Amino acid sequence: MAVVGIGGFADLHHLALARLENEREVQMLATCDPALNSLAAQCEAHRFGERGVSTYTDIATLLSRHAHELDAISISSPIPFHQEHHRMSVGHQIACYLEKPPTLDPAELESMIATDLLAAHPSAVGFNHISQPWRLRLKKRILAGEFGSLVEVGFAGFWRRPIGYFVRNGWAGKLLFGEKILLDSCCGNAMSHYLHNMLFHAGTRGLWEWARPTGVTAELYRANDIESPDTIFARGTLDEGIRFRIIATHACETRQRQREIIQCEDALIEIPEDGCGTITWRDGTIESFSAASLPAPTLLRENLQEYFAFLTGDRSRPSSTLADCRAFVSLNSRLYLSSPCIQRIDDAHLSLLAADDFGGVTLIIPDIEQTGEDFLLDGRLPSEKGVEWAMEGSSACISSETAPNLLRQRITHLQASSRENPIRNLNSIQRARRKH
Repeated sequence: MAVVGIGGFADLHHLALARLENEREVQMLATCDPALNSLAAQCEAHRFGERGVSTYTDIATLLSRHAHELDAISISSPIPFHQEHHRMSVGHQIACYLEKPPTLDPAELESMIATDLLAAHPSAVGFNHISQPWRLRLKKRILAGEFGSLVEVGFAGFWRRPIGYFVRNGWAGKLLFGEKILLDSCCGNAMSHYLHNMLFHAGTRGLWEWARPTGVTAELYRANDIESPDTIFARGTLDEGIRFRIIATHACETRQRQREIIQCEDALIEIPEDGCGTITWRDGTIESFSAASLPAPTLLRENLQEYFAFLTGDRSRPSSTLADCRAFVSLNSRLYLSSPCIQRIDDAHLSLLAADDFGGVTLIIPDIEQTGEDFLLDGRLPSEKGVEWAMEGSSACISSETAPNLLRQRITHLQASSRENPIRNLNSIQRARRKH
């Protein structure tokens, strides 16, 4: 086994694989990172030398020296490099576990799917939650019609991210990376697992089906000085006329809270972050079920184990293939096509949360969580409710398939408009009190 990446999220891959190596389920041979010379502490922490793990600055050298020894490779490099690293690995007939999202460019995804047809084994995409046993059991109950017809799905995510989060690398918060379509955002990256889950729940044509969007209306906002949105409201329709609603933001006071909603004719299913899901039946009866959310290294370890089980013939398929990602990538791109601008929220409507245990000063929209919860209940966008910081008449329903040239034109326009705004003066923004 090899890992592409050492710093950033790749650190979790190394933690998970070290545990699997201790359990004699895998042997790590090599890893690479272009910033290798500045990652001595991480290399020491992972005991690469002691474990006999060779380190390189690039994947080409790693593959030239180890491809003949490798059964699988974990690609946890930054999103803009996924396609190339996937292509190179498949070219050596090495099975790929590819960190999510594989790409946020619909055209690039199709190219990656075509490349994967030449692979010795289908690649797995690391959307962490799909293979959770309780989630699969829940979807089987939905498909069996136990709750009546599926009407609507939704997601609310409030994940605080400090200003430093958006300058942690050269691509965070970017719409383009060079000429590559990137679309990094709260929906496209950090909370992408949950949008993928939402579309999975709504895939009513089979257990391993994801619903595709047929209409999307979105409003995009930014509190931080970035190109992309850090706050997204969206609603629309999916296959079979199922409705959806999404509120996702990094500009909030809560460190991390999310809720998944599945509304059926006879029951409302809610999956909060506390690990205890509820089914509220039409007659008022409430049924609880375990919806345990494992720590990231443990969840990643289990995902890797499941992919290894597929490679050894003990599972019929990866939990998420590249083709399974079409619905999510299509939905994400339509968020931008639906909104003619990414509204920059005025300083007067922001607060500053002082440095805290999560890593620094955070720009927050003081009422965003209540506004988001209201939207999940009534489906009215901020502009439709007269919210002070909202952009009136800012969005239109996008129902057609994404045209690559149209998406790129829209991104170029959005990128140019972001440069028209001056850097925020943090001293002019009111400081919020921390909640205890």
